[in-house]
Amino acid sequence: MNVLMREKEAQMLTHVTGYQRRFYRLALFALVVTLILLVLKGTSSGRIGEPEVVLSPAVISMLPEGSDDSSLPVSPPKLAAQEDAGTASNLSQAVSSSSILTSLVSLEGISLEDNTADVTAKKGAPLTKVEDPQFIGETIYQYPDVNVGFYEDVVAFVQVPARAGRIQINDQEISLTLADIKQLLGEPDFVAEDGVVFQRKEALIKLFMQPDTQNPISIDYYHLSST
Repeated sequence: MNVLMREKEAQMLTHVTGYQRRFYRLALFALVVTLILLVLKGTSSGRIGEPEVVLSPAVISMLPEGSDDSSLPVSPPKLAAQEDAGTASNLSQAVSSSSILTSLVSLEGISLEDNTADVTAKKGAPLTKVEDPQFIGETIYQYPDVNVGFYEDVVAFVQVPARAGRIQINDQEISLTLADIKQLLGEPDFVAEDGVVFQRKEALIKLFMQPDTQNPISIDYYHLSST
């Protein structure tokens, strides 16, 4: 009997001791939390007394008080004009590049696929017909403003003398000058002693010029196989 009572007393002491430990831990935790809150409160209360910083309009605008607008860096009108000129130049180059012909379909309305009947229908009867002294079997139809050479009844070349003054390449009519031709066809693909050549696939245009003066003599339109 005494033994049982002692065991119960020992169990009760164990439970009491466990409760006391838990209580001490909770009390210690509460103390730590209280100390942290007090520290934070003291820090914030110390800042409450500081004056509030208000940005003035001068600070907000990043300009020192008393300064005038003349001290600000401003692009001069000349620079702005130069930029506009550069933009206009780029646009002009883009337009010029897009206007360059990418094919050579005809000269003075005559293509390299036309035959004698086609040319006669377009230009009428020639003033004269002559045999080409340089190429056997080639006949030349001579008109006031153009000469058309035929080989086996198909156009071999079209030639416009410089005295014509103007020419029509495809559907574009221009002055018969190197400057206007380059504006329409771009830079020449070949430069020879007697002129410059512009090539589009199998078709070529050659501007014959005086070697000393560079004045135009004639402009010829022909097929690559004729060279």
